[in-house]
Amino acid sequence: MPKIDWDRRRKNIRILMAVAGTNPTKLAESVGLSPNTLSKFTGGSTQSLSPRSLGLVVEGLGLSSTSDLDTDNPINDPKVTLRRLIDGLPEEKLPALLKELEVRFAEYL
Repeated sequence: MPKIDWDRRRKNIRILMAVAGTNPTKLAESVGLSPNTLSKFTGGSTQSLSPRSLGLVVEGLGLSSTSDLDTDNPINDPKVTLRRLIDGLPEEKLPALLKELEVRFAEYL
């Protein structure tokens, strides 16, 4: 299992909060997390977040997965963008998209 780069995740959370026009206190309150917990993490006073807290932050930032925080560019990473697009599609559209992707990218399956 790869080592988690908490500094990268911290940086990406700060970037995504700035893009969203929010701060640790507002984000934490919006997801039911202690503002102190997120402020300490983003400020570097604590090294990591619990899986529960991280999950709440990821959801509050509109991400699909904690792995979205492990990229060099959480704003323009194609995988992050694709996951957001897929998450926003109505369920009835997913089978057709899956079929299209399977045909188009069969060599990667």
